[in-house]
Amino acid sequence: MKSATCIIFFILTTTFIFANSQIIESFKATNNNGNISIEWKTISEKNVSKFEIQKRITNGTYKTIVVVSAKGDASTYKFTDTDSFSKELINDNIQSQYVIFYRVKIVYNNNLPDTYTDEIAVTTNLSIKRTLGMLKEMFK
Repeated sequence: MKSATCIIFFILTTTFIFANSQIIESFKATNNNGNISIEWKTISEKNVSKFEIQKRITNGTYKTIVVVSAKGDASTYKFTDTDSFSKELINDNIQSQYVIFYRVKIVYNNNLPDTYTDEIAVTTNLSIKRTLGMLKEMFK
């Protein structure tokens, strides 16, 4: 009985992992004058509750910047990160160009484990105007 339970668990886990890889068809991000446009397309949303767009911050952790409810069917989603230059990205070596990393966290119903897309990188340029605006915000 115990080995039958282990086999069933293995089959269900393997099926879930394989099925999960088929949730996201495409995931891309583009720089539009300092605003990052993020778009992802799903093939299926079976058991998906919501999607969280996450941005990697300087210490290597991810921060959720928006939560989007799943539509239930294959769908296309779009989000614009108008705050691509955030406090968390500032360090002592501010350069004229930097890279921002994004990923999508897929949150499931029924206590299934969350999964993530691969991260994608977007290169953007710092502008004097955005840098001064960010410095003002830091000292509020």
